[in-house]
Amino acid sequence: MPTSSTSSSRSWIRLRQDLFEQVQSHVEALLGERSAGLSRYQREYEKELRKAWKVSSKEALVEAIQKAQVIWMGDFHALQQSQKAQLRVLKALPNPKNVILGLECIEASQQKSLERFLQGKLSERDFLKAVEWKKNWGFPWEYYRPLFRWAQKNKVPVFGLNLKTKDRNAKALKERDQFAGQKILEIARQHPGHQIFVSFGDLHIAERHLPAVVKKSWPDCQFLSIYQNSERIYFQLLKKEIEHQVDVVKLSSHQFCLMSVPPWVKWQNYLLYLEEHYDQSFDDELDLTDHVANYMKFIGEDLGIPVRVDHFTLASANDRQGWVQLQSGLSDKNLELIENWIESGRSFFVPESGVAYLGRNTVNSAAQLAMAIVFAGYSQQKKTPLRLPQDFLRLIWLEAIQYFGSKLINPKRKTDTLADIKASLSARNPSDQGKEAMRLALSQKMLELLHLSGAKKEREALRPKKKKAYPEAARILGGILGEKLYLAYRKKLLSKSSLLTLLKKPLDSEEFSNIYWEIIEVIESFPEPFQSKTEKM
Repeated sequence: MPTSSTSSSRSWIRLRQDLFEQVQSHVEALLGERSAGLSRYQREYEKELRKAWKVSSKEALVEAIQKAQVIWMGDFHALQQSQKAQLRVLKALPNPKNVILGLECIEASQQKSLERFLQGKLSERDFLKAVEWKKNWGFPWEYYRPLFRWAQKNKVPVFGLNLKTKDRNAKALKERDQFAGQKILEIARQHPGHQIFVSFGDLHIAERHLPAVVKKSWPDCQFLSIYQNSERIYFQLLKKEIEHQVDVVKLSSHQFCLMSVPPWVKWQNYLLYLEEHYDQSFDDELDLTDHVANYMKFIGEDLGIPVRVDHFTLASANDRQGWVQLQSGLSDKNLELIENWIESGRSFFVPESGVAYLGRNTVNSAAQLAMAIVFAGYSQQKKTPLRLPQDFLRLIWLEAIQYFGSKLINPKRKTDTLADIKASLSARNPSDQGKEAMRLALSQKMLELLHLSGAKKEREALRPKKKKAYPEAARILGGILGEKLYLAYRKKLLSKSSLLTLLKKPLDSEEFSNIYWEIIEVIESFPEPFQSKTEKM
């Protein structure tokens, strides 16, 4: 007979497997059936990730990076975390002055425009127009901008590697591999002794694809392949219950895989991209309400609590009717704060009107919003904490719960720590926006630590000049609490029944100040997840 612990683990995995398969099947339905040639091309890539692997580290990857002459790094175009990972690897290179950056997102024929942009002779707007970014690439420019800015700052030469082809089939993929490979060989001859970092679509960097073209003419080259977010490896990590701890796995001496998001998050981002940019080509229309409701169901089943998905109305930035409904039951003074939340791209639930506002069309925002609605129902929340500074502690706890819910969906998400806040404060100028919120967050955290230490006389909390500092500070502090809460739950330091007891705490209670300190005493007894999010790869 399986133990309750084994059964719980199987249920945990099954829920996430179901979520992944549901999202992936939706993507496949939108894209249509893959040709035999494309399927074969993909299988050759997947074969690379079927090798035996072992848990590795950021340090081991950095050591391998320093020895490589050519670094191939996979790019999942619709996932911003993919490009962020590339930037982290670039920053780990031993000598930026000795680096060449090759990008699939720019066609080689646009090299002159690219160089003029990097030299500051072409504005960003004119550059995007010159290379026809939306037409030729289409994926969000803001995902890739940091790569170009890094190159500009470090005076790193950048080359477009892509070839425009009429068709989107296996033959076209191979033509692009051949073209990019020859271009890389040409770059290597022109810049001897330089490290070449290549960002190209995941499937292309399989050894039998793009790297094989270069290897044929440069057999003694030291290659390093960095794949990203293998579904197969993630679920193997999940079965070992270490998926939330492992960021790097090693496949061979010259092959690594970074694990920065779960498979369902990766494909949900692609689904959102497809539906947002190509919904006119498909019969299915983008339904954000279903998107949030599915996450609510997932959270409810995961935590074993009843969830209703028919008692809220979803609003977003482009929804005028949603704004009208948001105003129901709220004073003009409260609406002013709600407007600030909307301007900052926050997602939130207003129980007074039953309106759920989705600030950003991302997995993390939708997951946080889903948790906010679930929490409101489970704790019988009736009011939005909008009185400031009186509701500051309520806002912190609400943000902590929402962040925890987003970690159930995306366990690879990372928040700022106290060390990160201090580092940000030391790096910012006095006039920088957000400085007051970070100071308030730090002040509140110091108050909590003094309280827990049993200090007889606690100092007064910082009083910010602007009330909008409170929600931002609450977001920062809530992320820290939510991160610790999730780690304790995953490590079984906090049982599900104890977690649900915390979720039942009445947010609307007049005695919430006392409740908050009880919650802090529980959560601060748990270990810190990490000292700084910069530790992660």
